[in-house]
Amino acid sequence: MDDHSILDWISVLGPILFSWPLVIAIVVLFFYRPLFNLLEKFSSNNIQKAKIGPFEIEESEQAYVESLKLLLTSLVTDNELNYLKQLNTDQASVPYDNTSNIKSEIERLSHLGFIDPKTALDQLPTEGELEQHVELTEKGRKYLTLRDNLVTNQSSKQDQDD
Repeated sequence: MDDHSILDWISVLGPILFSWPLVIAIVVLFFYRPLFNLLEKFSSNNIQKAKIGPFEIEESEQAYVESLKLLLTSLVTDNELNYLKQLNTDQASVPYDNTSNIKSEIERLSHLGFIDPKTALDQLPTEGELEQHVELTEKGRKYLTLRDNLVTNQSSKQDQDD
């Protein structure tokens, strides 16, 4: 009769002892440190997606994209962007006059590496065509492409969301 009562206890306690929540609690208890280290590594290495067994963890890219968009769109002023766009086209250069802050804007674009001066910037004539005095660098072309792609992608995503 004692054997029968032990089997009764096992049939009652067995499902409780081997239930999934209990197994998960034991795994977390024993593997807390490695799991914590894995999550810490995931967050510090800027990994966008990780798969752990059947689970997938994905970090939102929205904040990252918004930061990049802010940086790219705020790096140059509207006037400087217009100069870069003018230099990037095959059309005839738009004439400028030295009444605005063109000299300081051109110097800033040169310091950023977006343009190369053909003539000394301190000897920039009061009027002329910008293309005769400066040329767009490869870095400047890449900046315009990145900026245009990011702004275009963001506006198309917003259109899809609406």
